[in-house]
This record gives sequence, C-alpha cells and structure tokens, in this order.
Amino acid sequence: MLPSKRQELILRRIESEGSVRSLDLASAFGVTNETIRKDLEALAGAKRIVRIHGGATGVSDSRHDLPLPARQSVSRFEKSVVAREAVRLIEPKDTIFMDASSTVLTMTDYLPAVPLTILTNAHHVIVALGGRPEYDLICTGGNYEERSRSYVGAMAEDALKRFMIKWLFVGVDGLHHEMGASEVNPGQAVLKERLIPRAENVCVVCDSSKLEKKSPFIFAPVRKLDFLVTDSRADPKVLRLFEGEGIRVRIAELPEEGRGLV
Repeated sequence: MLPSKRQELILRRIESEGSVRSLDLASAFGVTNETIRKDLEALAGAKRIVRIHGGATGVSDSRHDLPLPARQSVSRFEKSVVAREAVRLIEPKDTIFMDASSTVLTMTDYLPAVPLTILTNAHHVIVALGGRPEYDLICTGGNYEERSRSYVGAMAEDALKRFMIKWLFVGVDGLHHEMGASEVNPGQAVLKERLIPRAENVCVVCDSSKLEKKSPFIFAPVRKLDFLVTDSRADPKVLRLFEGEGIRVRIAELPEEGRGLV
C-alpha cells in the first residue's frame, strides 16, 4: 500500500474514533511501528493531526487553551459540585497543591476553615484565599501566563522542590483509561508531571465531560493517579475502567435540574 493511501485511511480512522494508537495502526496495516511513526509525522507536519504520546488525535480535539474566564464559564454547575466533593478529602494541617485549572480554582469556594498549607502556581487561587489567616499561602512565582493567569517554567518548578505534598489537586483537559491525564497547555503539563513524585496523593478533579478524552500533552499515566473526583453523569462503565487501574473514584451527585447546591 502506498504511504499516501495508508495515511488517508489513518485520517478516516481518527475521524471515526477520535484518536489512534501507533501499535494498533501497525497491527491493522501489517507494517512496522517505524512506518506508522513516519506516517503520523507526515500527517502532523501537514497539520492534519496532532501527535500525542503513543499515537495521534484529531486537530479538532486539540483545542486551544482557553483563557481562564472562558474556562470558568464552561460546565460551571458541574465544576461546583465536583469541587465541593473534592475538598472533603482535606484534613486540618494538610499541605496541598492547587493547580491553575478552573475546577480546582472553584475549590477555593468550599475549602474548610482549618489550618492548611496551600501551594499553588495560580494567581487567582492566591487572590481568592488572601486574607484567610488559617491558611499558609505559598505561590511559586515564575513565568506568568496571562491566559491561564498562572506561573510556569523552571522558577515555578524550583520553588516546589522543598515541599512534600499531601494532596496534589489537578484539573485535566482529558483523562483516558489508557493514555492517562492530559493538557492542552505544555507549561502546565510539565509542572504537573514534575510535582507528581512529591505528592502522597494525586487527585484528578474534573467533570464527566473530560473522561475518555485526550489532549496533546500527557502529564501522568493512569498508574500514577490515586483519586478521581467527578460528577454523577459519568458513565459507570468508564468509571469501572479507572477503578480497574487502581484509581479510587468519588462521585459528586448532581441535584436535578441544576438546583440544590449550597
């Protein structure tokens, strides 16, 4: 089969399935992994796909990193319910890290009034929690990103090297039972990846629309995740896949018609 024909078939498969794995493609077409790698690189170079760890996804799935206010407006109610459930994991005197995701930012509305050490790279987390004497707030500093209103880069990573974290709370743009946790923002992805070895518990906090989705930058395989907090619209079959990988799942119940959240 000519490479051009095989690449068109790969595109059709991505359009149908959303994403593909290199190993599966090699098996399906009866060629080597190296041949598939060249096909995917050619398609990525033509901006027809986006390469991800272990395969590729469609360009439409790799949406641009939205500014924080826009992200906050998406699935606002679901994020509130999930955030309220996530804070129930926290105990007095814990050291926690809160990333720059909109769902984790929503957790600031529900944090208990107990002594906590809160580490963050998110400017808005500091703004939201400033003036709360029970919290020891520590911001990483680093290279400021206006769209995410947060800090990334070597300085942000260095600022966290001295801490052991009880709870690492992270949002995702996609969480897939095979590919793992992913981001559209490479700077955020790198920071999260480097924090994971310092965390006793890694907790993904996301609404159910993010499950079984993939974004370009993988920051954690499933085996490195400990908890998932999501909403009750999640497909039970999908949740069982995560539980089968050793993740402890907590479900935030959604009141009917979006009412009843206190």
